Amino acid sequence: MVKEDDALTNYLNEDKIDDKIDFQVLNAIADLVRVLDYNEKVIFVNKAMEDLLGYDRDKKVCVIGEDLFDPEITRRALLSGEVIQREENIGSMIFSVKCSPIINKHGQILGVVEVFRNVTMARKLQKEIIEKNRFMTSETIAASIIQQTVLPKKGFIKNLKINYVYNPSTILSGDMFDVFEIDNENIAVYIADSVGHGFAASMVTMFIKSVIRTLEDSTLISPKKTLEEISERFTSLRLEIENYFTCFYGVYNRKEDKFVFSNAGHLPMPMRVRDREFKSLEAEGYPISRFFANPNYEENEIKLFSGDYLLFMTDGVVEARNSDKEVFGYDRVREIISNNNSDILEILESELIEFNEGTQKDDISMLLVNVW
Repeated sequence: MVKEDDALTNYLNEDKIDDKIDFQVLNAIADLVRVLDYNEKVIFVNKAMEDLLGYDRDKKVCVIGEDLFDPEITRRALLSGEVIQREENIGSMIFSVKCSPIINKHGQILGVVEVFRNVTMARKLQKEIIEKNRFMTSETIAASIIQQTVLPKKGFIKNLKINYVYNPSTILSGDMFDVFEIDNENIAVYIADSVGHGFAASMVTMFIKSVIRTLEDSTLISPKKTLEEISERFTSLRLEIENYFTCFYGVYNRKEDKFVFSNAGHLPMPMRVRDREFKSLEAEGYPISRFFANPNYEENEIKLFSGDYLLFMTDGVVEARNSDKEVFGYDRVREIISNNNSDILEILESELIEFNEGTQKDDISMLLVNVW
Protein backbone atom coordinates (compact mmCIF):
# COMPACT_ATOMS: atom_id res chain seq x y z
CA MET A 1 0.00 0.00 0.00
CA VAL A 2 1.09 3.56 -0.73
CA LYS A 3 1.35 5.37 2.63
CA GLU A 4 0.22 8.99 2.77
CA ASP A 5 -0.68 11.19 5.78
CA ASP A 6 -4.34 11.80 6.63
CA ALA A 7 -4.25 15.43 5.51
CA LEU A 8 -3.20 14.50 1.97
CA THR A 9 -5.74 11.69 1.86
CA ASN A 10 -8.55 14.00 2.93
CA TYR A 11 -7.45 16.60 0.41
CA LEU A 12 -7.45 14.10 -2.42
CA ASN A 13 -10.85 12.75 -1.41
CA GLU A 14 -12.29 16.23 -1.81
CA ASP A 15 -11.51 15.98 -5.53
CA LYS A 16 -13.77 13.07 -6.38
CA ILE A 17 -12.69 10.37 -8.83
CA ASP A 18 -16.38 10.17 -9.74
CA ASP A 19 -16.06 13.63 -11.25
CA LYS A 20 -13.21 12.53 -13.50
CA ILE A 21 -14.51 9.16 -14.75
CA ASP A 22 -17.64 8.25 -16.75
CA PHE A 23 -18.49 4.92 -15.17
CA GLN A 24 -21.31 4.27 -17.62
CA VAL A 25 -18.84 4.31 -20.49
CA LEU A 26 -16.49 1.98 -18.62
CA ASN A 27 -19.38 -0.38 -17.91
CA ALA A 28 -20.12 -0.68 -21.62
CA ILE A 29 -16.57 -1.69 -22.50
CA ALA A 30 -16.04 -5.36 -23.39
CA ASP A 31 -12.58 -5.35 -21.79
CA LEU A 32 -12.27 -5.81 -18.03
CA VAL A 33 -11.95 -2.45 -16.26
CA ARG A 34 -11.39 -1.52 -12.63
CA VAL A 35 -10.73 1.80 -10.92
CA LEU A 36 -8.56 2.12 -7.81
CA ASP A 37 -8.17 5.17 -5.57
CA TYR A 38 -4.88 6.59 -4.29
CA ASN A 39 -4.89 4.03 -1.44
CA GLU A 40 -5.11 1.17 -3.95
CA LYS A 41 -8.69 0.41 -2.96
CA VAL A 42 -10.93 -0.86 -5.76
CA ILE A 43 -13.83 1.57 -6.07
CA PHE A 44 -15.30 0.39 -9.38
CA VAL A 45 -15.39 -2.78 -11.44
CA ASN A 46 -17.19 -2.86 -14.79
CA LYS A 47 -19.71 -5.52 -15.72
CA ALA A 48 -17.25 -7.54 -17.82
CA MET A 49 -14.86 -7.93 -14.88
CA GLU A 50 -17.70 -8.53 -12.44
CA ASP A 51 -19.05 -11.35 -14.61
CA LEU A 52 -15.63 -12.96 -14.89
CA LEU A 53 -14.19 -12.52 -11.39
CA GLY A 54 -17.16 -11.65 -9.22
CA TYR A 55 -17.60 -8.43 -7.20
CA ASP A 56 -18.97 -7.65 -3.74
CA ARG A 57 -20.65 -4.27 -4.17
CA ASP A 58 -21.00 -3.74 -0.41
CA LYS A 59 -17.34 -4.35 0.30
CA LYS A 60 -16.31 -3.00 -3.10
CA VAL A 61 -13.77 -5.77 -3.66
CA CYS A 62 -13.43 -8.58 -6.19
CA VAL A 63 -14.80 -11.83 -4.79
CA ILE A 64 -12.00 -13.71 -6.54
CA GLY A 65 -8.92 -12.52 -8.32
CA GLU A 66 -7.90 -9.68 -5.99
CA ASP A 67 -4.80 -11.62 -4.98
CA LEU A 68 -4.08 -12.49 -8.62
CA PHE A 69 -3.09 -8.97 -9.62
CA ASP A 70 0.43 -7.62 -9.24
CA PRO A 71 0.12 -4.54 -6.96
CA GLU A 72 3.59 -3.25 -7.84
CA ILE A 73 2.45 -2.02 -11.26
CA THR A 74 -0.44 -0.11 -9.71
CA ARG A 75 1.89 1.46 -7.16
CA ARG A 76 4.35 2.51 -9.86
CA ALA A 77 1.57 4.27 -11.76
CA LEU A 78 0.32 5.99 -8.60
CA LEU A 79 3.79 7.18 -7.65
CA SER A 80 5.11 8.14 -11.09
CA GLY A 81 1.97 9.32 -12.84
CA GLU A 82 3.05 7.33 -15.91
CA VAL A 83 0.94 4.98 -18.01
CA ILE A 84 2.25 1.47 -17.45
CA GLN A 85 1.44 -1.57 -19.58
CA ARG A 86 2.15 -5.21 -18.87
CA GLU A 87 0.74 -8.69 -19.25
CA GLU A 88 -0.75 -10.71 -16.40
CA ASN A 89 -1.81 -14.33 -16.08
CA ILE A 90 -5.15 -14.63 -14.33
CA GLY A 91 -5.92 -18.28 -13.90
CA SER A 92 -5.52 -19.90 -17.31
CA MET A 93 -6.01 -16.59 -19.12
CA ILE A 94 -3.52 -13.97 -20.29
CA PHE A 95 -4.41 -10.28 -20.11
CA SER A 96 -2.71 -7.22 -21.52
CA VAL A 97 -3.11 -4.66 -18.74
CA LYS A 98 -2.88 -0.90 -19.20
CA CYS A 99 -2.68 1.13 -15.98
CA SER A 100 -3.47 4.86 -16.47
CA PRO A 101 -3.27 7.46 -13.66
CA ILE A 102 -6.27 9.69 -12.91
CA ILE A 103 -4.88 13.22 -12.47
CA ASN A 104 -6.78 16.31 -11.31
CA LYS A 105 -6.35 19.86 -12.57
CA HIS A 106 -3.65 20.49 -9.97
CA GLY A 107 -1.55 17.66 -11.40
CA GLN A 108 -2.22 15.44 -8.39
CA ILE A 109 -2.84 11.70 -8.80
CA LEU A 110 -6.25 10.59 -7.52
CA GLY A 111 -6.09 6.96 -8.56
CA VAL A 112 -5.73 4.69 -11.58
CA VAL A 113 -7.88 3.07 -14.26
CA GLU A 114 -6.78 -0.43 -15.22
CA VAL A 115 -8.00 -1.99 -18.46
CA PHE A 116 -7.53 -5.74 -18.88
CA ARG A 117 -7.71 -7.04 -22.46
CA ASN A 118 -7.95 -10.80 -22.88
CA VAL A 119 -5.13 -11.81 -25.23
CA THR A 120 -5.18 -15.52 -24.41
CA MET A 121 -6.27 -16.60 -27.89
CA ALA A 122 -3.90 -14.16 -29.59
CA ARG A 123 -0.95 -15.48 -27.59
CA LYS A 124 -2.00 -19.06 -28.27
CA LEU A 125 -2.18 -18.37 -32.00
CA GLN A 126 1.13 -16.53 -31.83
CA LYS A 127 2.73 -19.52 -30.16
CA GLU A 128 1.26 -21.88 -32.74
CA ILE A 129 2.51 -19.69 -35.59
CA ILE A 130 6.00 -19.59 -34.07
CA GLU A 131 5.99 -23.37 -33.70
CA LYS A 132 4.70 -23.87 -37.24
CA ASN A 133 7.25 -21.41 -38.61
CA ARG A 134 10.00 -23.21 -36.73
CA PHE A 135 8.78 -26.52 -38.17
CA MET A 136 8.41 -25.09 -41.69
CA THR A 137 11.85 -23.51 -41.52
CA SER A 138 13.37 -26.81 -40.46
CA GLU A 139 11.50 -28.67 -43.20
CA THR A 140 12.37 -26.05 -45.80
CA ILE A 141 16.07 -26.17 -44.94
CA ALA A 142 15.97 -29.97 -45.20
CA ALA A 143 14.24 -29.71 -48.60
CA SER A 144 16.84 -27.18 -49.75
CA ILE A 145 19.68 -29.52 -48.81
CA ILE A 146 18.01 -32.35 -50.73
CA GLN A 147 17.40 -30.09 -53.73
CA GLN A 148 21.05 -29.07 -53.90
CA THR A 149 22.21 -32.65 -53.37
CA VAL A 150 20.52 -33.81 -56.58
CA LEU A 151 22.34 -31.24 -58.73
CA PRO A 152 25.04 -32.73 -60.97
CA LYS A 153 28.60 -32.93 -59.73
CA LYS A 154 30.98 -30.36 -61.12
CA GLY A 155 33.77 -31.83 -63.18
CA PHE A 156 33.95 -34.25 -66.10
CA ILE A 157 31.41 -36.62 -67.58
CA LYS A 158 33.34 -38.33 -70.37
CA ASN A 159 34.69 -35.44 -72.48
CA LEU A 160 32.24 -32.83 -71.13
CA LYS A 161 33.35 -30.51 -68.33
CA ILE A 162 30.47 -29.36 -66.12
CA ASN A 163 30.38 -26.14 -64.12
CA TYR A 164 27.46 -24.09 -62.84
CA VAL A 165 26.12 -21.30 -60.66
CA TYR A 166 23.03 -22.05 -58.58
CA ASN A 167 21.60 -19.18 -56.50
CA PRO A 168 17.99 -19.53 -55.26
CA SER A 169 16.25 -16.26 -54.43
CA THR A 170 14.81 -17.93 -51.31
CA ILE A 171 15.81 -21.09 -49.48
CA LEU A 172 14.18 -23.22 -52.18
CA SER A 173 14.50 -22.81 -55.94
CA GLY A 174 12.23 -23.23 -58.93
CA ASP A 175 15.24 -23.97 -61.16
CA MET A 176 16.60 -27.42 -61.99
CA PHE A 177 19.30 -28.68 -64.32
CA ASP A 178 21.21 -31.91 -64.80
CA VAL A 179 23.84 -33.62 -66.91
CA PHE A 180 23.94 -37.41 -66.98
CA GLU A 181 24.97 -40.38 -69.12
CA ILE A 182 22.26 -42.21 -71.02
CA ASP A 183 24.66 -44.80 -72.38
CA ASN A 184 28.32 -44.97 -73.41
CA GLU A 185 27.79 -42.63 -76.38
CA ASN A 186 25.01 -40.27 -75.29
CA ILE A 187 24.92 -37.65 -72.54
CA ALA A 188 21.72 -35.80 -71.63
CA VAL A 189 21.69 -32.13 -70.62
CA TYR A 190 18.63 -30.17 -69.52
CA ILE A 191 17.59 -27.04 -67.69
CA ALA A 192 14.10 -26.30 -66.35
CA ASP A 193 12.42 -23.33 -64.71
CA SER A 194 9.18 -23.68 -62.74
CA VAL A 195 6.90 -20.67 -62.41
CA GLY A 196 7.46 -18.86 -59.13
CA HIS A 197 9.88 -19.91 -56.43
CA GLY A 198 9.62 -21.43 -53.01
CA PHE A 199 8.19 -24.73 -51.82
CA ALA A 200 5.65 -25.39 -54.61
CA ALA A 201 8.11 -24.52 -57.39
CA SER A 202 10.80 -26.70 -55.78
CA MET A 203 8.43 -29.66 -55.73
CA VAL A 204 7.90 -29.24 -59.49
CA THR A 205 11.66 -29.34 -60.05
CA MET A 206 11.91 -32.57 -58.07
CA PHE A 207 9.07 -33.97 -60.18
CA ILE A 208 11.02 -33.14 -63.35
CA LYS A 209 14.15 -34.78 -61.96
CA SER A 210 12.35 -37.96 -60.93
CA VAL A 211 10.42 -38.33 -64.19
CA ILE A 212 13.49 -37.91 -66.41
CA ARG A 213 15.51 -40.40 -64.40
CA THR A 214 12.76 -43.04 -64.75
CA LEU A 215 12.40 -42.84 -68.56
CA GLU A 216 13.68 -45.59 -70.82
CA ASP A 217 16.96 -44.98 -72.65
CA SER A 218 15.12 -45.25 -75.96
CA THR A 219 13.02 -42.25 -74.90
CA LEU A 220 15.85 -40.25 -73.34
CA ILE A 221 17.88 -40.37 -76.57
CA SER A 222 15.11 -38.39 -78.28
CA PRO A 223 14.61 -34.86 -76.85
CA LYS A 224 11.22 -34.61 -78.56
CA LYS A 225 9.93 -37.85 -77.00
CA THR A 226 11.38 -36.96 -73.61
CA LEU A 227 9.56 -33.63 -73.43
CA GLU A 228 6.33 -35.20 -74.66
CA GLU A 229 6.56 -37.86 -71.95
CA ILE A 230 7.27 -35.27 -69.25
CA SER A 231 4.32 -33.19 -70.49
CA GLU A 232 1.97 -36.16 -70.43
CA ARG A 233 2.92 -37.13 -66.88
CA PHE A 234 2.76 -33.56 -65.61
CA THR A 235 -0.66 -32.82 -67.11
CA SER A 236 -1.99 -36.08 -65.61
CA LEU A 237 -1.44 -34.53 -62.16
CA ARG A 238 -4.36 -32.17 -62.91
CA LEU A 239 -2.71 -29.22 -61.19
CA GLU A 240 -4.01 -25.67 -61.61
CA ILE A 241 -3.37 -23.94 -64.93
CA GLU A 242 -0.99 -21.48 -63.30
CA ASN A 243 1.37 -24.36 -62.45
CA TYR A 244 3.73 -24.81 -65.37
CA PHE A 245 7.40 -24.92 -66.26
CA THR A 246 9.78 -24.52 -69.16
CA CYS A 247 12.39 -27.08 -70.07
CA PHE A 248 15.22 -27.30 -72.60
CA TYR A 249 16.46 -30.85 -73.15
CA GLY A 250 19.33 -31.99 -75.35
CA VAL A 251 21.45 -35.07 -76.03
CA TYR A 252 25.15 -34.96 -76.92
CA ASN A 253 26.43 -37.86 -79.00
CA ARG A 254 30.19 -38.20 -78.47
CA LYS A 255 30.67 -40.51 -81.45
CA GLU A 256 28.96 -38.24 -83.98
CA ASP A 257 29.93 -34.88 -82.37
CA LYS A 258 26.34 -33.72 -82.47
CA PHE A 259 23.89 -32.18 -80.02
CA VAL A 260 20.20 -32.87 -80.64
CA PHE A 261 17.73 -30.72 -78.71
CA SER A 262 14.12 -29.68 -78.15
CA ASN A 263 12.69 -26.78 -76.20
CA ALA A 264 9.50 -26.58 -74.13
CA GLY A 265 9.27 -22.79 -74.10
CA HIS A 266 12.47 -22.18 -72.17
CA LEU A 267 13.96 -18.69 -72.25
CA PRO A 268 16.61 -17.48 -72.49
CA MET A 269 17.56 -19.93 -75.22
CA PRO A 270 20.82 -21.76 -74.57
CA MET A 271 23.74 -20.85 -76.80
CA ARG A 272 26.72 -22.58 -78.32
CA VAL A 273 29.90 -20.53 -78.16
CA ARG A 274 32.72 -21.24 -80.60
CA ASP A 275 35.68 -18.86 -80.79
CA ARG A 276 33.53 -16.23 -79.00
CA GLU A 277 30.85 -16.48 -81.68
CA PHE A 278 27.32 -17.33 -80.61
CA LYS A 279 24.62 -19.56 -81.94
CA SER A 280 21.24 -19.62 -80.18
CA LEU A 281 19.76 -23.10 -79.93
CA GLU A 282 16.30 -22.41 -81.29
CA ALA A 283 13.49 -24.95 -81.35
CA GLU A 284 9.75 -24.36 -81.19
CA GLY A 285 7.64 -25.72 -78.37
CA TYR A 286 5.20 -24.61 -75.67
CA PRO A 287 5.87 -24.69 -71.92
CA ILE A 288 4.71 -27.81 -70.10
CA SER A 289 1.27 -27.07 -68.70
CA ARG A 290 -2.30 -28.37 -68.68
CA PHE A 291 -3.10 -25.37 -70.85
CA PHE A 292 -1.28 -26.93 -73.83
CA ALA A 293 -2.75 -30.31 -74.74
CA ASN A 294 -0.72 -32.72 -76.90
CA PRO A 295 2.21 -30.36 -77.52
CA ASN A 296 4.46 -30.93 -80.49
CA TYR A 297 8.16 -30.27 -79.90
CA GLU A 298 10.54 -29.44 -82.71
CA GLU A 299 13.82 -31.34 -82.69
CA ASN A 300 16.99 -29.72 -84.09
CA GLU A 301 20.70 -30.50 -84.00
CA ILE A 302 24.07 -28.80 -84.17
CA LYS A 303 27.66 -29.99 -84.33
CA LEU A 304 29.82 -29.80 -81.20
CA PHE A 305 33.60 -29.96 -81.38
CA SER A 306 36.44 -29.74 -78.91
CA GLY A 307 36.72 -26.16 -77.62
CA ASP A 308 33.00 -25.42 -78.02
CA TYR A 309 30.84 -24.82 -74.99
CA LEU A 310 27.13 -24.60 -74.23
CA LEU A 311 25.72 -22.00 -71.87
CA PHE A 312 22.32 -22.60 -70.27
CA MET A 313 20.57 -19.99 -68.12
CA THR A 314 17.24 -19.33 -66.42
CA ASP A 315 15.37 -16.05 -66.83
CA GLY A 316 16.60 -14.79 -63.45
CA VAL A 317 19.86 -13.92 -65.21
CA VAL A 318 18.72 -11.85 -68.19
CA GLU A 319 15.65 -10.39 -66.43
CA ALA A 320 17.55 -9.14 -63.38
CA ARG A 321 16.92 -5.43 -62.77
CA ASN A 322 18.98 -2.79 -61.01
CA SER A 323 17.73 0.19 -59.00
CA ASP A 324 17.28 2.16 -62.25
CA LYS A 325 14.95 -0.56 -63.59
CA GLU A 326 17.45 -1.55 -66.27
CA VAL A 327 17.53 -5.24 -67.19
CA PHE A 328 20.76 -7.22 -67.25
CA GLY A 329 19.76 -8.51 -70.67
CA TYR A 330 20.91 -11.08 -73.19
CA ASP A 331 23.21 -8.59 -74.95
CA ARG A 332 25.16 -7.99 -71.74
CA VAL A 333 25.73 -11.74 -71.44
CA ARG A 334 27.01 -11.83 -75.03
CA GLU A 335 29.31 -8.86 -74.38
CA ILE A 336 30.84 -10.51 -71.32
CA ILE A 337 31.47 -13.72 -73.27
CA SER A 338 32.95 -11.78 -76.22
CA ASN A 339 35.41 -10.00 -73.93
CA ASN A 340 36.51 -13.04 -71.94
CA ASN A 341 37.95 -16.35 -72.99
CA SER A 342 37.92 -18.12 -69.62
CA ASP A 343 36.23 -18.05 -66.20
CA ILE A 344 32.98 -17.14 -67.93
CA LEU A 345 30.68 -18.24 -65.10
CA GLU A 346 32.71 -16.49 -62.41
CA ILE A 347 32.74 -13.24 -64.40
CA LEU A 348 29.02 -13.48 -65.22
CA GLU A 349 28.14 -14.09 -61.58
CA SER A 350 30.34 -11.22 -60.40
CA GLU A 351 28.88 -8.81 -62.99
CA LEU A 352 25.36 -9.90 -62.07
CA ILE A 353 25.90 -9.33 -58.34
CA GLU A 354 27.33 -5.88 -59.02
CA PHE A 355 24.46 -5.08 -61.39
CA ASN A 356 21.86 -6.23 -58.83
CA GLU A 357 23.58 -4.15 -56.15
CA GLY A 358 23.56 -7.17 -53.87
CA THR A 359 19.82 -7.86 -54.18
CA GLN A 360 18.20 -10.81 -55.95
CA LYS A 361 14.50 -11.20 -56.73
CA ASP A 362 14.48 -14.38 -58.82
CA ASP A 363 16.25 -17.73 -58.88
CA ILE A 364 19.48 -17.62 -60.84
CA SER A 365 20.99 -20.67 -62.53
CA MET A 366 23.76 -20.88 -65.12
CA LEU A 367 25.11 -24.16 -66.50
CA LEU A 368 28.29 -24.29 -68.55
CA VAL A 369 29.18 -27.42 -70.54
CA ASN A 370 32.62 -27.43 -72.18
CA VAL A 371 33.55 -29.94 -74.88
CA TRP A 372 37.09 -31.30 -74.47
